Amino acid sequence: MSNPGFGAHALARGLPRPTTLRAAALAACVLAGCGLAKATPLDFTLANINASTQSRLNLAATAQLAGAALVSGPQVAPGGTNGLGSLSTLYNDIGNGSRLAADVTQQSISLQDTGGAIARNAAGSLGNNLAIAPGVGGASGTAPASYGVKFTAAQNIPVPPIDLTPFGVTGTLNLGTLTSVDTKVALRGVVVDVVSAPIALSPYGFNPQTFDAALLQVGISGTADVLFGATARQDTATDYIAAGLALAALQSALAPQGVNLTVVNNGFIARSYTIGFALSTPLPENLVANEDASLARLEQSGSNLRLTVPVNFTFAPSTAANVLFTAQYGLSGTLIGQVPFTVVEVPEPGALWLGLLGLAVIGSAQARRRASSHGRHG
Repeated sequence: MSNPGFGAHALARGLPRPTTLRAAALAACVLAGCGLAKATPLDFTLANINASTQSRLNLAATAQLAGAALVSGPQVAPGGTNGLGSLSTLYNDIGNGSRLAADVTQQSISLQDTGGAIARNAAGSLGNNLAIAPGVGGASGTAPASYGVKFTAAQNIPVPPIDLTPFGVTGTLNLGTLTSVDTKVALRGVVVDVVSAPIALSPYGFNPQTFDAALLQVGISGTADVLFGATARQDTATDYIAAGLALAALQSALAPQGVNLTVVNNGFIARSYTIGFALSTPLPENLVANEDASLARLEQSGSNLRLTVPVNFTFAPSTAANVLFTAQYGLSGTLIGQVPFTVVEVPEPGALWLGLLGLAVIGSAQARRRASSHGRHG
């Protein structure tokens, strides 16, 4: 059934705050046919509609130790009281203002950076926060986190030589063969932003309307707390001595950059070293393209206007320790926001218009316009 679209919200922009006057002014404006092209700012509160329709993003990760591929997995496996485990979390933290912000007309939508999808801590089926390592800042122990991933390695994986010249050290570091890796990463305080220029809504005048999610850009903020550990064995006594000297040089080079590399000599018989470090680094806040090419939706659902946005993007924190350990992360899933509205029939010469009078929305829209953008992404 035909629906005139959602642009009638725009008629509310700039109206006086008293709601008793707002409805009358809106109706008069619809009758006159004014302002239909103007955009109205709306805040879509992120929500979980039911068990299968949730604002939820899942984490995937890959990592390398000096170019040797590591194996990733959840710190807390899904199932039982662990819920969906430590690689999945909800984004309906409405107590802290989790929302998508958009400017909407009858024909287009643009996502604004005044919103922010705020991740909850990964939780078990009983609502308990999962224990994620390392602790805050890379400390030993555990603490709640948005996500928790671990990296391991199969036995006897050769490590490519590491060029040390970028650190002012002549030569290379030959770690030899990996015998074990125990590395844990916690992503904390994760907030996802979705922004765009105006994107056409289609089909015009119908419910639901859709738009191309591939035209969205996505950004992230938060921190990655890392606790890295690995043991490598050298094949010969000569390699063992050379690796020890190179590790000592790398240790000195990384210290001024805030990376405290620990080196444990496991002895001449074992001919191996165990290396480790702990650090905390901000997640990269640059905007990237949304890699999900499916359709996003704007639709009337009961007494709500609902926005459904599929999300898929990758990011890679950068630290001085990338010479040893690099990781890339991807988040994918769906963000679902809702805002209440009321449908009112308003006659117009030659047609009957349905004005979507979002009375609960209008006051918050004006307040949001007065608030400054948080400006996380440049």
